[in-house]
Amino acid sequence: MTTNRQKSFIATLELDHDHLDILGALYETPILRTDASFSGGFYTGASIERDDAHLLGRRPHGEVRNASPLTVYFRCTDDYYHLYIRSHATHTGHCISKDAAGVLGAFLPDSGDTTSFNLLTLDNRTITLENMGRNIQRVRLKARNADHIGAVRRRGAPYSYLAGTDNDGIPFTLRIIERNASFLSDPDEV
Repeated sequence: MTTNRQKSFIATLELDHDHLDILGALYETPILRTDASFSGGFYTGASIERDDAHLLGRRPHGEVRNASPLTVYFRCTDDYYHLYIRSHATHTGHCISKDAAGVLGAFLPDSGDTTSFNLLTLDNRTITLENMGRNIQRVRLKARNADHIGAVRRRGAPYSYLAGTDNDGIPFTLRIIERNASFLSDPDEV
């Protein structure tokens, strides 16, 4: 039986036609969204400007200069993964998790409130590193016990975010860099 470390790996996480990264890195400007308060379909107060720079999004390849793929540590526990960012100047070590609205972003690890994900084949079978013989894999992400991950637009913002969706989600390409990868803080883990 394999250990969680043996099923853990480091890989780039990519999309076919878009660059995937933290929105602040994709646009290199403040990522502001106007959030108007609504309740029961009625406007209930003043608009608030929110900073979405830490949230995950996508942007067409042709619009992003000198971009490198998002590198992620996929930490396995049983048949699901926690995703830790490894390639970002300010968010390395942060987890990719859902916020209260279900949008993915870079958040500090919190043992009780970190989103975990299943890796799925394109025909929606759950897989782990044990099932990945090749270093390039096409997968879908699914928040554990929740929605598939897809691209969404949010009211008050021109950006494309990644979030839980009701459909099958979008396919990602994993390029495995290192198999049997340990936590940075525990390199001697078995």
